[in-house]
Amino acid sequence: MAKTILRVRQGAIAYYLNESSTGAKNSGRRFILSRTSDHGKTKDGWAKVNTTEHQVLVDTVGDADRFAACASLYASKPHRQHVDRHHIRGMAGKWEGVAFPVRVTHGRDTTQNANAENVSRHETR
Repeated sequence: MAKTILRVRQGAIAYYLNESSTGAKNSGRRFILSRTSDHGKTKDGWAKVNTTEHQVLVDTVGDADRFAACASLYASKPHRQHVDRHHIRGMAGKWEGVAFPVRVTHGRDTTQNANAENVSRHETR
């Protein structure tokens, strides 16, 4: 789980410095600098930050100086696009409800359709 270390905002643009989880095989800490625009509605992307750059951002005093440091660091690094992991599961297949639990959908009609479809699949086997 990511832990936000600092957040700095100026106008409609905001920068977030997060410490990301590393997993079992890596013991070092990883830092990510994310940028949002349009008051947080648009996620512009993220860039990897090493520990030295992380320490420089944390040690910077004052919001204006910190924002300028984040902006210059973000511009100097290659950044990646934000990927919405909420929709990563893909289209429903014949495995739905067998290999993975049935999807929880929102709305009364879609939930009833998913339950009816799941029941009809099990009856045909």
